[in-house]
Amino acid sequence: MGAPIKTWLTLLLTICGALAMAHDPAARATYLGNEGVLVIRGDTKVLFDAFYADSYGQYALVPDAMFKAMMAGDPPYDGIDAVFVSHVHGDHFTAKPAIRYLRRHPKVRLYGSRQTFDAIAASIPSDDPILRRVVVADIRPHDAAKQFHVGDIDIEVVAIPHAGGRSRADIQNLSWRVTLDDDTTVIHFGDAGTNKPDFDRHGEHFKAKRADAAFPPYWFFGNEEGEAIMRNYMDAGRIIGIHVPAAAIGNGDVRRQRAGGDLFTDPGESRELQTPPSTPGSEPASEVIDSAVNAPEGQL
Repeated sequence: MGAPIKTWLTLLLTICGALAMAHDPAARATYLGNEGVLVIRGDTKVLFDAFYADSYGQYALVPDAMFKAMMAGDPPYDGIDAVFVSHVHGDHFTAKPAIRYLRRHPKVRLYGSRQTFDAIAASIPSDDPILRRVVVADIRPHDAAKQFHVGDIDIEVVAIPHAGGRSRADIQNLSWRVTLDDDTTVIHFGDAGTNKPDFDRHGEHFKAKRADAAFPPYWFFGNEEGEAIMRNYMDAGRIIGIHVPAAAIGNGDVRRQRAGGDLFTDPGESRELQTPPSTPGSEPASEVIDSAVNAPEGQL
């Protein structure tokens, strides 16, 4: 599919998604790009990995129209309650757009790691009031889950090592489990690797609450250990793969079919939550673009 067609397709999905969500009280997850997701349940809204600036030449950026709507707080991005950051890599988090957003939306809190806080603090004066709205989960993979509560949102977080093994061991990668309105629960895994012992140590945490949606990176699909992790620790109404390379835009059905699971591929597409698929074969399947052992060498 040519670039102009992809551009129009993305714009159409963005407009349709915005119109649907602006009037839909049901729980819904909408894809922003790479690992960016908007989750809405009624009037409660949260963003995951929404503010980043680098595609590393292969991942989907948030489309300009969608990014401008987020910054302006236009529907469906009005009334955002919290922003969650999995880790500090340019395709997940960039301090500058996050700071711009926090300045424009003074009631929103951002949740991230110590590294997230440090990246923001390095870009603004030490007495900037924005820093008081950055909530830090300074945890490591062996630490117990940490809990927060704000408004109508319950938050639990654990650290799961970043994919790539020892070469990425210094990166704080957080898995956020967020419950909106005491009703809809979603869990985001950032760039977790497919090392089952990293999930085994948090087994009780993952099994303690069923999720309406889980968002693992795409390399869990078609990888033996990744599939085992999804079976054992992702008890969710929907499992939707994210971080899919931008080459999948416009080819989502083919990608999903090859993987036998669901993937977010096109910014603006969305899924209703709390509604299980009617039959095992009727859900849009997803594609294995790479297995975990062949995950891209660049920043994930």
